[in-house]
Amino acid sequence: MLRAIFLSPRQLTPAGVRGKINLLTWRELAFAVIGGIALAGVGQLLGRTFHLVWPVPMSGSIAAALPRAFILLVILLRIDKPGVLTIAAIAEVSTKSGFGFGGWWPMSLVVPLLAGVAGDMIWLYLRHLPTRRLSLVLTGGSVCGARVLLALFFWGLLMRPISGAGERLALTLGCIVVINVVLGMVAGLLVGKSVKPPKGSE
Repeated sequence: MLRAIFLSPRQLTPAGVRGKINLLTWRELAFAVIGGIALAGVGQLLGRTFHLVWPVPMSGSIAAALPRAFILLVILLRIDKPGVLTIAAIAEVSTKSGFGFGGWWPMSLVVPLLAGVAGDMIWLYLRHLPTRRLSLVLTGGSVCGARVLLALFFWGLLMRPISGAGERLALTLGCIVVINVVLGMVAGLLVGKSVKPPKGSE
């Protein structure tokens, strides 16, 4: 009997094992990697360009927040499995390194990876909210907020304070964090429009 339970041929097939541990399929993996490549492009084209116009720490996140959150939430909506945002983050960092986008290494390498892990943890908790649209809105805001806060942490930890900036800089950075959260929630609203309500809810 034990042999029939633990050594069932059906359970030992690759499809059965994948279903048990919830692994990504090759198609899902490719989708996450493509999303990560898109994230690298968004950060490079929008974030860096905006930072050149307004050279304030983390200012580029304002331009990149909405499209970045939109991409991440589409990935989550398409692939509702643990670790998918971490995979996208690895693809983002690999793309930056491969194409020489570079930048200051905590921001270009460490922050995206930690933000991907944080995003997976946030989604793991918020995906169980009563409605999927609410989950997407709160996840979008939380993911954007987590990323910019991680960036601020490393910037404050490793960079010297800007002389003469004082309270004005602190207020500016606080506004940047709030704007990131709001834009992430807007992305959640946009992605949530594609979610069909359950039958009988109307």
